[in-house]
Amino acid sequence: MASNVAVCLVMLSTAGFAFPSRAAKPANVLTRQDVLTIQNGSFYFRGKPYAEISFNKFDLFWEIYSLLDAGKGNTPEYNAMVKSEDRALSELHSLGFHSIRIFAAPWANWEFRIVYDDPIKRQEVFYKAMDTTLDLCDKNQIKVVYSLGAADFTDTKLVGSVWVGGEEQKRELMRDPNSRSRQDLYEYIDDVVTRYKSRKTILMWEVSNETTLTADISPDQNNVYQGLRMPSLLDVSQFLTDVAARIKADDPLHLVNSGGSSLRASQWNQYTKHNWQTDTVQQQDQALSLLYGDSAVDILDIHYYTDNTSTNSMVRGPDGSLKSMGIEQYSEEAKALGKPLMVGEAGISVAANDSNPSNERIYRQTPDFIDSYGSPNAVKWVKPLCDEIVAAKPQLVYFWEYSSDRPGDENPPSFNFKKGTTDSAIAVIAEANKRLKAELGAN
Repeated sequence: MASNVAVCLVMLSTAGFAFPSRAAKPANVLTRQDVLTIQNGSFYFRGKPYAEISFNKFDLFWEIYSLLDAGKGNTPEYNAMVKSEDRALSELHSLGFHSIRIFAAPWANWEFRIVYDDPIKRQEVFYKAMDTTLDLCDKNQIKVVYSLGAADFTDTKLVGSVWVGGEEQKRELMRDPNSRSRQDLYEYIDDVVTRYKSRKTILMWEVSNETTLTADISPDQNNVYQGLRMPSLLDVSQFLTDVAARIKADDPLHLVNSGGSSLRASQWNQYTKHNWQTDTVQQQDQALSLLYGDSAVDILDIHYYTDNTSTNSMVRGPDGSLKSMGIEQYSEEAKALGKPLMVGEAGISVAANDSNPSNERIYRQTPDFIDSYGSPNAVKWVKPLCDEIVAAKPQLVYFWEYSSDRPGDENPPSFNFKKGTTDSAIAVIAEANKRLKAELGAN
């Protein structure tokens, strides 16, 4: 989710990679009838509008991969995990959900090069995990938004609890197409996209997760944050279009989204003036135009979390007053850019009801706020968000998160939807999914 996905970011360190040759072209070749398309700024599939309010299942691949990487591929633990993931996908399908968003590169991925550089482990760990993941999705008739994790293809590693930059960091990756990191990334994209592009499981490719949030976060014009060289908004824009173009060179049929997120409330002022002054709506327009206006990325993709005041980022309206950059506003921005809107992550910014000063303030202001979707008050907060979504009509929305098997995700504060513990909140989302499809005449 937007507030803690830094923990979940896909960090693919590339130092020492020896990439394989591009995989052979699969025998079954897709046509435009088999993939999601865009017509007049809207999603279509097989001649009909396509819409979905569903979930992220970000851990689906991660959990399978981690057990294979640990040498537990032929164990009861592994078999139980595959069954758990299969059960979650079956639940989603039975509730009327037909697509999910996944993080399709492993956690602890600064170690991933050790696996990928070994031809045997590459097949028996990485590709076996992904093949199993996509087979489970096929079995349960679930398509995937496949997030490639491209924005973290750097030499940066986690040492203890501190990120330590190597020779090439985010700035080099995103600014310099000739950097080693970028060239290694392209090799990786060529291999993965070519291997899976003919699977009907793929709904679209995603460049990376929340790349815009890395731009211009330095307190000055040097763009160095916590010792790491960071990109500018212009660097991010060029990187997204370069990588999207590379994906399309390998796979001309599938759509490509950026991976969001919503803009910071001071995104344009950070970029142009290196300060945290609140943007106006017009300045947010300029930032979105820079990112998406002349881009190979097909979709305006945001992440959208409401807080205990039921609002998103507050910016300055034409009269100078603060207003929320809500889904309706983003829908208008998408129309102006001629691109459909997708909400790659949605949810309530739950908060622990504890002695943390910021959390204590939230519960003083809003005593009936929630620390998880299992709270008795969850529907009160989930339903207005669903109503906002249906009213604004973005065609693709993915709540964070469904039935995570990652340890700790069920403990408050928890963003985990799970059958048996959050049934009321899930039912509200399932009903909103049906309403959205009915209003749009969608598949």
